[in-house]
Amino acid sequence: MFLERTPVTDIHMRTIAFTRGVPPDAAIPVEQLMACQEAVLKADVGVLQYGHKPGYEPLRELIAGEHGADSNEVFISNGSIQILDLLAGCLVRPGSFVITEQPTYDRTIATFRRHGARVVGVPLEADGMDMGRLEELIRREGRPDVLYLIPDFQNPTGSMMSLAKRRAVLELAERYDFPVIEDMPYRRLRYQGDELPSLRQLNPARVITMSSYTKLISPGMRVGFSIADAGLTRKLVELAEATYLSPVLLTQAMVYEYIRRGYLEPHVRELIALYRPRWQAAVDASRKYLPEAGLTAPDGGFFVGIMLPEGARVDGLLERAGKAQLGLTAGASFFADADDAGTIPGDRFVRLPFCALEPAEIEEGVRRLAKLL
Repeated sequence: MFLERTPVTDIHMRTIAFTRGVPPDAAIPVEQLMACQEAVLKADVGVLQYGHKPGYEPLRELIAGEHGADSNEVFISNGSIQILDLLAGCLVRPGSFVITEQPTYDRTIATFRRHGARVVGVPLEADGMDMGRLEELIRREGRPDVLYLIPDFQNPTGSMMSLAKRRAVLELAERYDFPVIEDMPYRRLRYQGDELPSLRQLNPARVITMSSYTKLISPGMRVGFSIADAGLTRKLVELAEATYLSPVLLTQAMVYEYIRRGYLEPHVRELIALYRPRWQAAVDASRKYLPEAGLTAPDGGFFVGIMLPEGARVDGLLERAGKAQLGLTAGASFFADADDAGTIPGDRFVRLPFCALEPAEIEEGVRRLAKLL
């Protein structure tokens, strides 16, 4: 059972941050993690040594079993952004061509660009990437080195890729022979609707799956994983060893112990119960205060994405929001290069992370945003 923070008497005096997609402190199962850490250290001091370069073996086997893979296809590292950086090191070179959704996770764009790739975004529709524009881009520009997707409760929009589009994107991957990175950290945080098969479930040969325990257990433990063919996984392990020598086996072993004890499933149910009213508050407040904005009303995850209408006053928005005690992230940071050389509407895009805020804070934050426009 989670406890809400003691409310501030006057919410209008409170700073409200729509900046980072983080869980609240109350969502971290501290007591259970302390018990898991003690058990792990008593059982195996080896977790404080070097070793297990692909990651903690029992956790690799557990992940493999959950996803119908072999353990030699599983790599565990220090969070999914570390894995993305290593994947970029294996898959792209200066001048490589990478396609993402538009908008997409800002750190993904930055990571691929840091490795010298040209990153082009294909616009999102309500049910996922515009398939017509994706194929048009591939025909015009050629085979991409990587296509990066967040099919479930996308960051930053919250959108969900339909089953038809999941199949369509994999058909394009087969036809044009390119790998698809499926990033799925939010998949289990569903507040309504039915689960769809992952891309890996539809065509594992074409898909590199990434996820982490950041949103389900703890961000600070830095435990993420990838599932890919054994050859690519070996390359990831080699690059990882050359980069940081050894993974943090202690936190990986703690995650394994946490799952082994049966803690994870009830904790996920508690998270959904905690986050559902916050999700509803974000959707309701956006509709109430920003009725003319384009809204992606997600079925789960951490974010509501809003495209402000043309003509909205967006000049100096972040600075003006700061003066109103409202924290926002620059919308342009979520946009890669345009697929059609057109104008990128990043100045009109707002991401609202809602999980770390209470419902009253969410409504007040959206109300302040509307007043600034």
